[in-house]
Amino acid sequence: MATETSLSKVEANRQNARLSTGPKSDAGKAAVKWNAMKHGLLAKEVVIRTGDGKESRAEFQTLLTLLADDLQPEGVLEEMLVEKIAVCYWRLRRVVRCEVGEIRGALDTHEFDQAIKRVEAVNDILEWPSLTGKGCEKRLLTSTAGVERLMKIVEGLKYDIEEHGVFCENAEKEMLNVFGRDEGGFGHDLFFYNWLASAKGQEAAKSDAENEEPPPDPDTCRKIILEMLAEKEESYKNAMEVVQEHEDFRTQSQLAKFSLPGGESSDRILRYETAIERQMYRAMNQLERLQRQRRGEFTPPPVNVVLSEEG
Repeated sequence: MATETSLSKVEANRQNARLSTGPKSDAGKAAVKWNAMKHGLLAKEVVIRTGDGKESRAEFQTLLTLLADDLQPEGVLEEMLVEKIAVCYWRLRRVVRCEVGEIRGALDTHEFDQAIKRVEAVNDILEWPSLTGKGCEKRLLTSTAGVERLMKIVEGLKYDIEEHGVFCENAEKEMLNVFGRDEGGFGHDLFFYNWLASAKGQEAAKSDAENEEPPPDPDTCRKIILEMLAEKEESYKNAMEVVQEHEDFRTQSQLAKFSLPGGESSDRILRYETAIERQMYRAMNQLERLQRQRRGEFTPPPVNVVLSEEG
């Protein structure tokens, strides 16, 4: 059974605590030596304590303690300069994070942005067909998104022939838009055999007196169309490898360029970094001068150079 502490013992403990002068061992003294520095005004304000960008106050305190152990400040002024150095270093760390953020912002979205642009380009090409009758196949072959769209168009045409025997009206229009209408071209030949595969085409071809030979029957026309589409599909698979390789090369080249932040971001980061480094080195020089003076060493006066256009 736990015994209750008497009131007199509690009071005695309080009195003994007031008489404590802190740690006695060298290790204990070293551990608390720089505790007072954490109450500096700069140290209180520099660490972001809330929000998404929250920083670790313990990390900053560790940095400050390590610097104090290394630089051994004495007196308020020297401690202020050590604190100033720690604050500058802390802010320089933010510069690095900012630079990484700018780079990642460009790198992480580049491939996605490029993919969206390629799809939009394909839609624009299909929306505004060629006015020359040559079709837009060549323009679509310049990107993986375009080749993928061509393969889907071929798949749709094959489906129509296999399921319905002829192209549906919308598929026929898209086919002519993509492959063109010029005589002797792929689109023209597809259109011709698709027309012959229909009952209307067969009737018109048989009634044409100029035809010395009978036209191929609908099944033969469909077989020819499927063979043409299969060859085209195979050519697109080969083209996809080449286009993909080209796009990968361009992507890697662009990503290499984004390894550094560009434009205004780079200038802003460099200006900020330079200003902080100047403050940090000034504080280090001032601290060194104070410590040399305190040790009685000869300290030459600082050199101030004033630039003027006169003379």
